[in-house]
Amino acid sequence: MGLSVTFVSGPRRSGKSALIQAMTYELWRAQPHYIRLVKAGSDKQPPKSACKPAQDTCGVASARWMEYDEDAIFAILPEALSAIHKRDRYGSVVIEADADPTLRCAYPYDHRVFVMPLPPGLRDVFRDTAHAAHELRKVLDDTAAFASEIFGLFGRERDEAREPAEERSDFTPTQMRGFLYSPLGDELATRIQLQQPYHGLVESDVIVVNESVGQRGPQTEECLRRIGQLLARLHGAGGRRGEMFICPIAEGDGALDHQLLKALKPMCQGGK
Repeated sequence: MGLSVTFVSGPRRSGKSALIQAMTYELWRAQPHYIRLVKAGSDKQPPKSACKPAQDTCGVASARWMEYDEDAIFAILPEALSAIHKRDRYGSVVIEADADPTLRCAYPYDHRVFVMPLPPGLRDVFRDTAHAAHELRKVLDDTAAFASEIFGLFGRERDEAREPAEERSDFTPTQMRGFLYSPLGDELATRIQLQQPYHGLVESDVIVVNESVGQRGPQTEECLRRIGQLLARLHGAGGRRGEMFICPIAEGDGALDHQLLKALKPMCQGGK
């Protein structure tokens, strides 16, 4: 297309806006276009003090607050980006959104950044064994249904009465570990191991743990260690790994960590 599109997502009130603001002040030479995606019916409201586009004090070339629903996002987001492209062929676009699984595949973003608060405990980010096993069973059921409906792998005629689903015994801890450490398990790790708001973590180029939000608890370091382990394992399986940074994100135009700026800089170069 020519545009460079960066998707910044994460749980609500984790510091996404502060990060984008710091990026506009410190990294983008040409002002980017800003889109805030908000799910229709949510309680979020546009900021009352939002600045007008193209003002030097705002730091963006244009700004748009866009409400969406799951069915329409795959059409309205490409349309909005096409409209920007007509005005600014090689411009940059930064999209801010809360953790919504629909948005992760709504567009082939050029770059992804995930912002999260400092986790006080393991269960804030990771599911326990029982919930992970339940999620795995859902994945297997969804896969079987998809294969049956789309590919007809089970050889059933459409008018043939379907047999009831086979009862499965619960996964043992050993079986769970064996599956999760297989190549397929690595690919499914986000849905199985992580709480839903953190599914976008492992597919992001940069992960920022914002020390200005959240609080340290007795399990914080272990939680961060496990996130690093998960990223390292996915890197070994698929050749991809996001860089994780643990640092504060200051409000206003405060400076970002030097190494974080270095990682974000390629996202702020404009389109080609």
